Amino acid sequence: MGNKLFNTPFELSLHVVMLLEAVDTGITLDRIAAYDFITIYCEDFGFADRSLNGENGFAFSELSARRNLTMTAIKVLVVDGLVIATDDETGILYSVSESGKRMSEDFQSEYATKYKELMRLVVEKYGNYSDVQLFNEVNRQSTKSLRK
Repeated sequence: MGNKLFNTPFELSLHVVMLLEAVDTGITLDRIAAYDFITIYCEDFGFADRSLNGENGFAFSELSARRNLTMTAIKVLVVDGLVIATDDETGILYSVSESGKRMSEDFQSEYATKYKELMRLVVEKYGNYSDVQLFNEVNRQSTKSLRK
């Protein structure tokens, strides 16, 4: 178990950097977690024929755990200077730093390219949603998925 890669803060840190580059504005932890979740399970949200991480009957039960892993990943990214945390009236907003952008641009794998492409579609569709509306959409899809 020492070589675990998936569903770790390391994996989520890669996602966060790519995600924040695609968003290109400060967003909340909750929005980061929701956008990443929607992107990973893009099939359930109508963005692709197949989810990036394959089929998972328990996908919607992962959201809370993924949010916690994302929070851990963001802490490391802020300390490493790849993500900037800004305090404003709505809470803490996270954005990618210049070094984070360069790092994201260096990710050229098929997976990274597909993730970035899907993330742009997710942001385009849900960018005007509030965080509450975004989580309501995730919950709606969760209910729909359970009925299949």
